[in-house]
This record gives sequence, C-alpha cells and structure tokens, in this order.
Amino acid sequence: MFSKISQLFSSKEYKRFKKNKLAVAGLWSIILLFFICIFGYFLIPENVSDANLQRLDFKLKTPGFSMRYLPLIESKTFHFSDYFLGAESSEDKLWLPDSFYTKDNQFFYQNKFHVWKSLPLSQILSANELNFKEMDPIISSKIKSRTFLLGTDSLGRDVYSRLILGARISLSVGFIAVIISLIIGVILGMLSGYYGGRIDKAIMWIINVFWSIPTVLLSMALLVAFPSESKHQYLIVFVAVGLTMWVDTARLIRGQFMQIKQKSFVEATQSLGFSDFRIIFKHIFPNTFTTLIVITSSNFATAILLESGLSYLGLGVQPPTPSWGSMMREYFAFIGSDLSYLSIFPGLCISVAVFAFNALGNGLRDAFDIKGL
Repeated sequence: MFSKISQLFSSKEYKRFKKNKLAVAGLWSIILLFFICIFGYFLIPENVSDANLQRLDFKLKTPGFSMRYLPLIESKTFHFSDYFLGAESSEDKLWLPDSFYTKDNQFFYQNKFHVWKSLPLSQILSANELNFKEMDPIISSKIKSRTFLLGTDSLGRDVYSRLILGARISLSVGFIAVIISLIIGVILGMLSGYYGGRIDKAIMWIINVFWSIPTVLLSMALLVAFPSESKHQYLIVFVAVGLTMWVDTARLIRGQFMQIKQKSFVEATQSLGFSDFRIIFKHIFPNTFTTLIVITSSNFATAILLESGLSYLGLGVQPPTPSWGSMMREYFAFIGSDLSYLSIFPGLCISVAVFAFNALGNGLRDAFDIKGL
C-alpha cells in the first residue's frame, strides 16, 4: 500500500501537476492554512482561549486602531499547552489613557469616563525597579503600543485573532468529515462494487436514503439527540457534515470496483483461490488511491462550505468559539455600512479556503488524468 502511495506522483504526473500554477498555489495555500491551524495561538497577540478577551472600551474600532498599554507583572502560570489550546481569559495589560502619574507607590490613571483609578506599582514594576527614586522615566520606557490590524468587534475582541482561530474550525470540520466519509463510503462502496447483486441493491438503497436527507435537517436531528449541555455538542456539526458526504465517496468507489474487477489480473487472482479480503484490499483497492486523493480534496472544500452554512444558520459551533460562518452571521446586519468589513473578512477567508481546495482537486484530477470526476 505504501509503495503504491509513493508511486502516485511519478515524474510524469508530478511534472503535469507542477505546470498547473493555480493548483500549486492552492497546495501552498492549504499548507499555510494547516500551519495557521496548528500554531494559531503563536500568531495572535494574546493566547487567550478562543480569542475571547472582551474589552468593551474598544468595541467596533476600525482596522489599524492603536492603543498604548503597560504590561502587568504576570501572576498566573502559563503551561506549554496554553500556546496550542489557549489560556484562560485574564487581562495582562493596562490600557493607558493620556493622563497618568505615580505617587506613594501607586500608579494613578484616568479611564475613559474621566475617573481616576489606581493600582500598586508592584503590578507594573519589578522589585529592583521599585528601589529607584524616579519612577516616571521607568514607566515611560515600559509603555508599548498595540495595533489591531483588522479592528475589533462589538465586544471589543480582536477580529484578526478570531479569524486566525476560525481556521481551526473549518479545517477540523474538513478533516473529521473527510475521515468519516472515507471510512463509511469506501467500505460500502467496496462491498457494493465487488459483490454486486443483493448487496449492491441494499447499499444503493441506503445511499439513496442518505442522499435525500438535507445536511441542515440531519444537523437539527443530531442537535435534538444531543442536548446543548452535552460534552459532545462541539462534534455534532462535524459528524453531521461527514454523514452527508460519504454517499459521493461510496458511489465513486463502487464504480471503480465494478470497473477494476473486470480486469484480467483480478480474474487471475480469483482463479488462484485468493480470498475476497486479499483481492479487495491488495489488488483492487490500491488502484483507487488516485481517485480517493481527488475526492478527499473536493470533500474538504464541500465540508468547509457546509460548516460555514450551518454556523451561519446558528446550527454550527456555538459561541464563544470563533467560526467564519458564525462571524458572518453575527455581523451580517452591518453589510452596507462602514462596518461591513466585519462580515466581509470571514467571507473572504471561506472563499480563499474553498478555492484552494477546489484548485488542488482540479489540478490532481488533471495530473492523474482521471475521467468522470
């Protein structure tokens, strides 16, 4: 099996694929998306879980908005997993207005309501720095600036950070849905195409039944089956998308098996008395790998679109977990206003991701010269 996989990109296929610039660009875009998916918390300014750090003082700020801040002495302990799964939400910055001063080991600052507030200097300066007589120059040297590249939403959350983490949902749905569709679709497609007869009729009846169930209806049924407080709520949309995608995989694998089992080398293995299991998995199934690769790429694009549509309808991943579809739904009312970018940004991310997977799938189809896909 592994030798067959290693031979998929022979020199001829590889050169043919390499000439397709659009497919190559799609491949690199997908690699970048997976990098963002894995190292998302390294790419955002604050590794707060789900980028859900809310600052109502900064709500609906335009892209490029900047604010000065003082880093606070961290009192919490960070774990290595926080940089991949996110840390608990806690403010580690003091966002500064224009007016502030120090007095009696206290730092006084004026908030946006022009109310003076204070906190101990020990939360800003280290023990050695507190021994200096002049605090103001030290504090001034610690002041930094933070720019919100894509602005903030209605809760003051960083839009850029939520878009980055939203890629995790789309790729996770695509990955899990593709795995589900491959497992179910390949097994049923193999059985239907190889044995035929009553088994083929029964499996085709199941395929037609699932083909007639809309994804939204299936998702609603699963949501009823699993209450909102269930710990599996997060996976419902993943399973729903996967259960509506396997039928295409099964249909294509069935056609491949029906075609390949008529070839002379399969008839030879049958005459030698080889078991059906060996014939299916060692002699026929490896010849469907190229088709499976193209199907996988196309199914990824379909899964991203389905998840975005379900999230837009409120049936997908629930807040505060960021999702491109839910972000579009949340700020669709701003379309046509100066804040329309809040809905346009996630829409562009969906379009780029789907286009990349479709471009890769078309490039692989042309490279392997697969007909009927």
